[in-house]
Amino acid sequence: MPLFFSMCVALATILSAPAKPAPPSVVRPAPTIKAVPMTKKLIAFTFDDGPNRRYTPRVVELLKQNHAHATFFVIGQEVVRYPDVIQMLRNAGMEVGNHGLHHKYLRNIPAAAVKEDVTGGADAIVAAGGAKPYLYRLPAALSDDTSRQVLGQLKYTIISWSVDTRDWRRGQTPERIAKIVMRDAAPGRIVIMHDGPAHREATMHAISQVLPALEAQGYRIVSVGELLRSSDFAAQRDIPPKPAPVAKPPAAKSRPHSRGWLQSIWPRRIS
Repeated sequence: MPLFFSMCVALATILSAPAKPAPPSVVRPAPTIKAVPMTKKLIAFTFDDGPNRRYTPRVVELLKQNHAHATFFVIGQEVVRYPDVIQMLRNAGMEVGNHGLHHKYLRNIPAAAVKEDVTGGADAIVAAGGAKPYLYRLPAALSDDTSRQVLGQLKYTIISWSVDTRDWRRGQTPERIAKIVMRDAAPGRIVIMHDGPAHREATMHAISQVLPALEAQGYRIVSVGELLRSSDFAAQRDIPPKPAPVAKPPAAKSRPHSRGWLQSIWPRRIS
């Protein structure tokens, strides 16, 4: 009887004890991608520090002329200034990545400050009509354990580069930029250039040289997302599928103008 009583007391104690909280799930730091191993002749082009009303549309036009796509890592405060450029990028089938709200260096700052700048950049993109970004580019490539952990919690993949054009340097020439790209180009590599906010004429001229030259060598210039989806990396991380193209509104039917037949057939000016 005493043994039975002791067992009952022990069982009652176990049942009445508060349940232990489940251990927290392990959050992995955000991975960093500089290039993607592959044999396909794909190369990703990226443009930082936009959007810029002067240069970003010119980059997009050059990409379209050469059947190319790219990823634009935009700064949130510039997105707020030029939200229409984000919509233009989306309509052109370009990919938009996060470069922070204020281009803040994510090293030796508190986790809360990291999260504020990263989420602020993403919120600006979404508010301007862009898709929620899942790719992040570190300003100046600076990070530490804290920032990588925060970016991992936010489900980002950090995109670095393997072809550094250094087009931001004062005095850099289009010929030098183009030479770097053509020398270092290889399947799966990621090229970094800039479309804002400073003077980018050298970059514009270099793009017009390297895009047709790479296409002539059999390369296809793609966004980072397409590069990742064309590799095994997509199976390792939650890479979103390619977004559907934005549907164009149906063209309005023209109606005869009551003030004369010439005005009824004259094409309207599109602003």
